[in-house]
Amino acid sequence: MVSVAATSLRDALQQKMRELGETLEGMTEEDAARRPADGEWSCKEMLSHLMGDEGESFVAGLRRFVNEDTPLIGVVAGLPYFSPARQAMSLSELRAGVWRQYEEVADFIGGLSDEQLARKGRVPLLKETPIGEQPTLGQWAGAIISFHLSDHIGQMGKVREALGK
Repeated sequence: MVSVAATSLRDALQQKMRELGETLEGMTEEDAARRPADGEWSCKEMLSHLMGDEGESFVAGLRRFVNEDTPLIGVVAGLPYFSPARQAMSLSELRAGVWRQYEEVADFIGGLSDEQLARKGRVPLLKETPIGEQPTLGQWAGAIISFHLSDHIGQMGKVREALGK
């Protein structure tokens, strides 16, 4: 049976995608490619980061919580994954890639049961956080939505402000 919590996570993720769209609305290619300061990512780099590694979809990692006992989820923070192929992509193409990635995640999460959401994984990146190194699938999905996506959407909003848009 589909969980109420799963439906809530799916809805929250879809809301974040709407917020992302609003944040990028009207941004030009030039502005999206511009870094607001040395060492900071452009909006296009952040979008590439949100698309993740070109090798594995986010859903594949989430599915491992359901299919394996306490899978190791190796996440490396701070990589933009801004390959030459992604550098050649337009803002619209990057946005669409992020949307596809997270729509797939929303569809997957939205169909989970409470039992599936309660399955644990091991995410060393979270060791020093309140969630801890062994989050449930629901906690991991919630962290991606509430912290990771929110943080990058906020950063893109700050880039927009810094560019006077």
